[in-house]
Amino acid sequence: MAGIYQPGEEKVLSGAYSFLKSFIEEQTTPGLRGKLALPIVADWGPIGEFVRVRNKQAAVNIFGEVEDFDLIWADSIRPSSISIRPTQVLLYRLAGASAKKAFLILVGPSGDCIRVEAKYEGEFGNRLKVAVQPNLMDAALIDILIYLDAELVESQTGATNAELVAAFAGSEYVTLTKISDELPIPNAGTNLADGDSGKSVEATKYTDYLDKLITKKGEYGVFTLGVADAALNAAAQDWTDEQRYKGNYIKFVFGGDANRDKNKADIIQASKDANHMAVINVGSGVKWRGKTYSSSKVAVYIASLAAAMPLNYTMALYITNFDEVTVEWDQDTDLIDLIEAGTLMLNKDNDKVIIQEPVNTLTVPGPDQSSDFGKIRVVDTFDSILLAEEEAGKEWIRKQPNTNSPARRAAFCQMMKEKVFAPLAAIEVIAPDYEYMEDPLYYGQDAIYTPKRSAGHFVAGFRHQDVLEKIYTYNKAK
Repeated sequence: MAGIYQPGEEKVLSGAYSFLKSFIEEQTTPGLRGKLALPIVADWGPIGEFVRVRNKQAAVNIFGEVEDFDLIWADSIRPSSISIRPTQVLLYRLAGASAKKAFLILVGPSGDCIRVEAKYEGEFGNRLKVAVQPNLMDAALIDILIYLDAELVESQTGATNAELVAAFAGSEYVTLTKISDELPIPNAGTNLADGDSGKSVEATKYTDYLDKLITKKGEYGVFTLGVADAALNAAAQDWTDEQRYKGNYIKFVFGGDANRDKNKADIIQASKDANHMAVINVGSGVKWRGKTYSSSKVAVYIASLAAAMPLNYTMALYITNFDEVTVEWDQDTDLIDLIEAGTLMLNKDNDKVIIQEPVNTLTVPGPDQSSDFGKIRVVDTFDSILLAEEEAGKEWIRKQPNTNSPARRAAFCQMMKEKVFAPLAAIEVIAPDYEYMEDPLYYGQDAIYTPKRSAGHFVAGFRHQDVLEKIYTYNKAK
């Protein structure tokens, strides 16, 4: 087990637990980096199943063209400079109650003989066309050809309907069901019909998605729903908080619709309502390649970027591929108000659309937090350390022989410094003066707690190495 504990608390289940407290003046292995999760609405592909992909083409091959894919992999088309993209995307297709598979009934001399049905529900199936023709080599056989628009994508041959059904058993496009033994009459090609993608998705489908996402801990670090529904996004925020308490150090990104994107008060209120270091509120819509995207869709792009951004990089002033922002706020008043309220804003800088400040929604820190927790990179660092500590701790527990002696605890401290903190210091994510030691509240002359004989308590001290985001030059002319 893993998760959060409070000082003085003793857990029942074996595992490695973490407590994070900010010491701004004194002290303060990226397992989930690059991993994104989101539900999609598509015209093709399996419904209600998690599918892992590593690039856009793989996603398109399974689900067809989906608007969200352009946003997830928007930086993949960069002509130059660094391209930051997720290493793994966990997709899950949602569909409303109207979703249906396209189908066609092939007829024989006396009536219906074979039902041809699209493999998946969706309008994509309506693009499939079925042609029946005699086999040129053997008159006793017939060929069934499947076209996607005008392209032949599959053909099978059989002497009986049972053989034809079996031949298409592994098809990526259709399934066949025998109705009678009569072979179908040849035809030049007829499209499947009545396929429905079920794009009007009930709210309960999104909550069901969150319930299933619980089982995918460790397979994603950032997620978004990609919708503007305020109630669904609020539920996802609560769910994120619950998951983090259980040791699932994830982040949630959301936005609103086009109307909210024009309403400064509504954007600010959404950030204030969230007020969470693991929740990012995107306040800007964009225009890109002839399309307009509200902030709920820009949230898909930001979620992808947040998942993929290296720990020693920053999103501050990051140049996107977008053409315009839908609303250009006054940079001396409105933009500052939105950012200070905890809203991630995009802005126009000359002819480029940039990410202005990489902030999350935390503006009123709680106990054991500081204002630094309102920065995405700071939280990324802390989350990476918490996850690495817990994973290293669990591996140590599994090592044999396992004794709770002072020497073993000292060895554990050394291992944590080498495995968790040294790599982060090497890439300048934390300062090199980190420490990991036995907790003096449990060990030594000034201890105030008595540890259980099976427990070890430790303290990690480190300073987050912030990035250079603001440069001031005082020029003197002589």
